[in-house]
Amino acid sequence: MKYSILILLFLASISLFARDETDSLSTDVTAWESPWRTFSNYFDYNPAATFTVPVKRFSEVGASYGMSHADNGLHLVQEGDGSSALQLHSESFQVDSNYRFFGKAYFLSDQKDNVGWRDVEDYNLLAPYLVADSVGGTYKRESYFLSGGASVRFCHIELGIRAAYKGGVSYRQVDPRPRNTVSVIRINPGITYQQGKWHYGLFGEYVRYRQNVDIQVEKEDKKVYFYLLQGFGIYNRQFSILDESFSRIYKGNLFTTGIHLNCGDKQQSTGAMVAFKTANIQVDESDKRTPYKLTHNEIISQVTHERELFNQTLFLKGQYSFHQAIGNETQYTPVTINTNYIVWEYATQSDRYQARTQNVQFSALLADKDLSKFSVWKRLDGAWQDSRQNYYYPYYHQFIQDATGSGTVGFNCPWKKSSFEGSVKVGYKKNISSSLLQGENNLITAQLLNPDFAFLTSDVTFYQIDMKLRFPLSPGLLANISAEAGLQTAKSRQTVFGGINITLNF
Repeated sequence: MKYSILILLFLASISLFARDETDSLSTDVTAWESPWRTFSNYFDYNPAATFTVPVKRFSEVGASYGMSHADNGLHLVQEGDGSSALQLHSESFQVDSNYRFFGKAYFLSDQKDNVGWRDVEDYNLLAPYLVADSVGGTYKRESYFLSGGASVRFCHIELGIRAAYKGGVSYRQVDPRPRNTVSVIRINPGITYQQGKWHYGLFGEYVRYRQNVDIQVEKEDKKVYFYLLQGFGIYNRQFSILDESFSRIYKGNLFTTGIHLNCGDKQQSTGAMVAFKTANIQVDESDKRTPYKLTHNEIISQVTHERELFNQTLFLKGQYSFHQAIGNETQYTPVTINTNYIVWEYATQSDRYQARTQNVQFSALLADKDLSKFSVWKRLDGAWQDSRQNYYYPYYHQFIQDATGSGTVGFNCPWKKSSFEGSVKVGYKKNISSSLLQGENNLITAQLLNPDFAFLTSDVTFYQIDMKLRFPLSPGLLANISAEAGLQTAKSRQTVFGGINITLNF
């Protein structure tokens, strides 16, 4: 039923917004999906930065399917060794005089195979304070996303706001059976001021996060041991339990603020942005304890430049990010009441975990912005990452540093009414240095910590090919079919992935 409703909504949207100019439609779609659009991504942060959007009108509905499979040892344990995903999606951007309207929506149904040592969603945000079991299995999920926004221009000022809601339910169909309900609300205001060739922008975002974790064992008279993870193979021995059920609530508030400035004309443009993010995540147990608090601090900075070169356009982008996560843990002492009832009283509280990640990225793209003729574009990407984790008591640490480089060659081939695009990417990730100090020898160390460290320190070669075909179905309707396939190899192990996307633009 839900698929039928979404299809009817998509068809209704086509009938309402279809336009007559096939040529302008094809030009707008090609510009929207051009390889250089991600270089100037200020609109992703600031809903009032619509000056970076290359079109005045864009609408699409579509469906995509993707899959992947990794050999043993070439994947993170908590991500699983395979995945498949079906997504129905829509997106639009409209300019009407001094107003801009934009929105996105999707429904996602996916699964991750052989996921181990986590019974929660969004583990990157919540780690290392996860609840887990040693059984594992296939995780299935259904997720819904709705986003909408608008901006208005007057004089030299543009004001914008964007709001989004994401809800999802994930579950596993083997004992123990976790059922995770996730709710995320986002509010993203922004403002830009234009003076001549300059644009100045200020933006912010508030995110309210909540996840309810409810785990049940359905087989009668069966109990499972629930591990309360803390990092580096450590788990809370005081509160990890052998039981038939377990529940926990994750709650968080995330804040972002930032500024950007851009200067440009027809020959060249330059932009810079700095964004600051902070998040406070709290873990509540069913008995009203708050054993863990996790704080995220992050800074993101980027510089972009665009100029004409060799009768084409050179796009440059440099980005630096620093992310810090601090884990605060509370210890409790048991107090016995009436000889058989135990309550937990607060004892001490301190920071015991810290993770720091630095990431430097650089990209260069040489392409022809005239999409009405055949052209070939070239892109180079490089990245350096330094990731460190520490657990203060007992003292354990992990350090991983690596560098990644890749090159991509693509082409754009327009025909009279249709167009064909493609690209080939080749890259290599090299581990520069790494170390791991962990003094415990338990099940989590053997099945989670050591396999993940071995994967993260592997040298990996990767390849990817993309193809895209566009052709008109009617004067105001364009079919857009794209496919991708990729391969990652590390010695005798490999990961394969692929996907197909079918979209209607109008």
